[in-house]
Amino acid sequence: MKNDNEENNMSQFEKNTVDAAQIQALYRVHYFNASAVFEAPEDHAYYFKTFIGPHQISVERGDCVYFLTTDTAFLKRGPCQIDSQHCATIVRGFMPAERSCSLAGLPVLPYVNGCSTKQLFAPPRPGDPTLQYLQIPPHSAEQAHHIHSTTRVVYTLSGKGTSIVGMEGLTVKEDLTPGKVCILEPMCPHHFETPYGEPLVVVPLHVFSATSGVETMHPMFNGTYLMNQGN
Repeated sequence: MKNDNEENNMSQFEKNTVDAAQIQALYRVHYFNASAVFEAPEDHAYYFKTFIGPHQISVERGDCVYFLTTDTAFLKRGPCQIDSQHCATIVRGFMPAERSCSLAGLPVLPYVNGCSTKQLFAPPRPGDPTLQYLQIPPHSAEQAHHIHSTTRVVYTLSGKGTSIVGMEGLTVKEDLTPGKVCILEPMCPHHFETPYGEPLVVVPLHVFSATSGVETMHPMFNGTYLMNQGN
């Protein structure tokens, strides 16, 4: 028999779990540790389909697939079939040249807050999909709280960190550990931190990328001054 304290503790635990799930659903972030498939929702502007864990995947002509092994990133055009063990994402209507890139080695480009990055697969043209490599040192954050206009499929390669999603007064934290996949839908407010005293390395796929400066050149943005919130 459970006493009143155990019942109250369990109720609070269940409430916190529900609240976290509700916040994640509200801001449209998804986390996966085990085998799963995530497909672009109906209201997205760009189609993609992500396979987490072991999957045999058929890629049609006209599409391409980004996928990872333990030490290498690959980009292949359809038609093809691949045996993916970690994370693979099909992007529809994009047919760049095939390529591969080692995940080894230090990043070579500086980023904010002491972070560093390298382009595994740079976008062939501004706005095309891109696969990036991001290293966040201990006790840092990869950016201030922010949003993206297109989906990010983020694979955790090594280390440990935290994904923080939501807005001020309504945020939820999720640990990022090796093999975990985080899918951030467009306009999801978020940032990553490393509070555990070790670096975090993630490989984010930008399902179509931003062209520098162009996305903010519209009358709703010009003359608008941002406030810092979302902690």
